[in-house]
Parts: sequence; C-alpha cells; structure tokens
Amino acid sequence: MVPPLLMAQKPDGDSAAGEEVVPLDEQPGEAKPDEAAQPDFDKMSARQFFELIDFGESYLAMLVDGEELGISEQEAIIRGLTRIRRLQPHRITHWLELQTPWQELAEHPAQHRLEIFLLTGKVEAVRRQMVPEEAVSTVAMASYYEVDVRLDQESGTAPGTIVVENIPAAWQANLDQPEALQGQPISCPGIFLKTFQAEGGETGYVFATSKLSWHPDQVNPRLDVTPAKVRLAKQGMDIGELAFIQDRAKLEGREREPFYQMLATVSRLPKDQQTATIAKSVSELLTLPKNGLMVAPEAYRAEFIDLAGVCRRITRIEIDDEDIEKRLGIDHYYEVSIFVPIPTPIVSQRPGDEASRKEFAHEYPVLVCVPTLPKGIHEGDELHLSVAATGAFFKLWAHRTLFMSGQEHTRRQISPLFVASELRKHTVESDPQVNQFVLAMLLILSLVIGIGVAMGMIFSRKPSSRRR
Repeated sequence: MVPPLLMAQKPDGDSAAGEEVVPLDEQPGEAKPDEAAQPDFDKMSARQFFELIDFGESYLAMLVDGEELGISEQEAIIRGLTRIRRLQPHRITHWLELQTPWQELAEHPAQHRLEIFLLTGKVEAVRRQMVPEEAVSTVAMASYYEVDVRLDQESGTAPGTIVVENIPAAWQANLDQPEALQGQPISCPGIFLKTFQAEGGETGYVFATSKLSWHPDQVNPRLDVTPAKVRLAKQGMDIGELAFIQDRAKLEGREREPFYQMLATVSRLPKDQQTATIAKSVSELLTLPKNGLMVAPEAYRAEFIDLAGVCRRITRIEIDDEDIEKRLGIDHYYEVSIFVPIPTPIVSQRPGDEASRKEFAHEYPVLVCVPTLPKGIHEGDELHLSVAATGAFFKLWAHRTLFMSGQEHTRRQISPLFVASELRKHTVESDPQVNQFVLAMLLILSLVIGIGVAMGMIFSRKPSSRRR
C-alpha cells in the first residue's frame, strides 16, 4: 500500500523534476503579504524553512537513527527530495556550514536534522530506487538515487549515504558498470537526515542534497573524462554540469551554471595549466570536414585550444546574480569578438536557397570570455587589435550579428565560444628564412637601383663648354 503522503494530491508550488523551483517567499504572480505578516526568511534556520514548506517533525519522526535506510523511511525521503527542489542556491549558501561537527551528529542526531553542511568524499556504490508507481505523478519523480560514499573528515573518512533526485548523466549511462563509478570524487551541500550503524561498528551518516557535484581526478574514457576536464575538476568545477550544454543554441537556462563555473575556474588556474590540450589551433580545427570544431563540438568540450586573430569588439558583461557573486566570486566578464584566419572558406546556406548564402572567405568569428583585460586594451565596437588566447571550449553559440541576422531576424551566427583566463596582445612572428630572403632581395634591389642611378648620371652628362 502506498503511504498516505504519496497518495495525496500534489501540493501547489511543486514542479516537475528538473525544473527550477522558486521558494514560497518568491513565487511569481502571488500577492505579497503585509511586511508584518511575512516571515523573515533570512533569520530562519533551514529546519524552520522546511517546516514552513511542509517537511517538518511528522516526517522527521519517520527517520530511525542507528539503522540503514529502510522502506519505512521512503515516504520521508521522497517528501524531503520534493521539498529540496524549492531551495534556490542563495538559500543553501546562506545556511551552509563549512565545517561538519561529526561527533555532535553521531551523539545528538535529532538536534541537527536538516542542518546543511559542505560534504566531500568518494563514491563507493550507486543504487537507483524506484518511487511507487501510484505516486509518480503526485511527486513528479519516477526514481531517485542512494549514493554510498566515504565522507572526508578532518582525520580519516566515515561511511555515508547521500540521497539525491538525479546523478551526473555519465553515471546514469554506467550504472551497470559499478567499477567505473567507484572512487569518483564528489562534493555537495548535504542536508543531514540521520545516522546508521555501518559494518565494523562505524557510525554512518545519511544526507540529502539537491545535486551532487562531480570532480574526477583521473582520466576515464568510459565516463568521457579527459585531461582537460580533470584540470578543471581539480580546481573545483562540477564536470557533471557540462552535460547540460546545448550546441548551436542560445546560452541560457541550465547552461548558465557550467558557464559561470568554468569562468571562475579558468581564472584561477595556475599559469602552467593554462596551456593547450589540443595540438591544432582553432583556425585549423574550424574547417576540418569530418571531426572539426564546427562538425563535432562535443569532442572538444572543455578542451584548451590556442587561437589568434584580430579583435573587432570587446563588451563588458555585468553578472546580475547575487548567488553567483557570493559563491563564485565574479560579478562581470568581457566578451571578446575575434576573427581568426581560416585556410578554406566557411559557407552558411539553407538547402537549395542560394539567396541565403553567407560566406566567410578568409576569417571566421569566434568569441572569447575573459575575467579581465590586459593593460592598454579597452572596451569598444570598432577595434582592430591583434590578440591571442588559450581558452577552454564551451559550446557553439547561436547569436545575432549584423552580417548574419541583418536581413533575417531569426537567423543566427554560429560561433565557437571559449573561456580564457586572459587576453594577450599578439605579434605575428616572422620566419627567419623569409627574413633572410627579403633582406637579400632588398640588397639586390638597392644595388640595381644604385647602378641604374649611376649609369643615368653618366649618360646624361653634357660636354662642358670650353673657354675662349
């Protein structure tokens, strides 16, 4: 029999799994109550907030300390996951505690339920748990996951289980290969639920979270983890977020988080890690017919690639997101439009419509986002600066330009978008052999001109007049 909660009507304010849910205090379209009657959410604890959104003592009483998660606790677990959806990032950041009092949690778990702690650790196993079929439409969730981890402590590790609605896409594709997931590093804001007795008498801890962040520390072809992704992950980026990127589309929605994470991560990379991970340059990759950047962008995701060209425009972009500013430490960046040389033309045309033909004969526009500008380079729209950068490839971005969208407002320019730590002034290096050849030709030319001038003077001289 399905528990009463799961049979109940879906409460107002819940949304489908995967959608961004707004807390009760920020529901759009609702009339704001008088300030005197409105709760002060900033002064609330996480537990008080959960109580307000109907995940309170009656559900917490279902959680049994000292025992591993059981079927009798599933109602409380599912209820908690549906309520966690309502937490916006700035709420989690506000309540997040960076230090976890493990001994306190073990000795007095009831006093700390629903407190939020920063967790790190490594995966031991992942289990998919099915929601009872009768309840799926009610809770907008068909399944959830229990992730067994070894949680990092100040000295050693402890067993833990983290319940979460979704896991990284690469993990889902490899659930039948458990060895591929073992040892994967993770982090998350963990909402404490209960303790359990693990093998060997260790105290284990159960947490719930809205999302697991994945930080692979080793190359893993099965999980599509490249050296470049390891480089970013070791600096704190959640590599699982890359799965939400959509090529040949606008930059919006779920892509904002991986974009801002990549921007913050790349900006703090050590100098010796700001190097190319792909041998070919952007100019070379743009026109490869079978596996080039414009044909197979997913193969280059997060790879660091060298580029050089002429900068035509620099725009400062303000980040109007308090959570991003506090959590990632960035409040603006610069979008740099660079035209890079290409060996063969790139043509954009609708099938069979010659009038729609747009050709880039010698250069192609790419976009690079950087946190700062070098000394002597400033914002502007009509620039002609020789620049270079080594950037992590983010996506093929569809955006409006005068050339592509001037006559057709719905048409978009498809440009590779990179994230780099810096923009460099670029001077084209000349070939020494070419320099010697040019010098020799100049000397020969000077000699020929000199001889010509001398001969001209000789043959143009008139006989001097004699004196009488």
